[in-house]
Amino acid sequence: MKKVILLTGASSGIGYNTAESLAKEGHIVYGAARRTERMEDLKQFGVKPIYLDVTNEDSIKIQLI
Repeated sequence: MKKVILLTGASSGIGYNTAESLAKEGHIVYGAARRTERMEDLKQFGVKPIYLDVTNEDSIKIQLI
């Protein structure tokens, strides 16, 4: 079953690899991070990068509400 996933910290490390893996499995993945330019390579797998700073309430409201 295809899921829609919002993954924070998707610009590097475990978050980056998780976003890639989930997208390759066919899920719809929104990769959230402050450094969206680091997610350019993930676009080839269908990951949709979005700017999100989870330490900033206004950033959360703008992107998620």
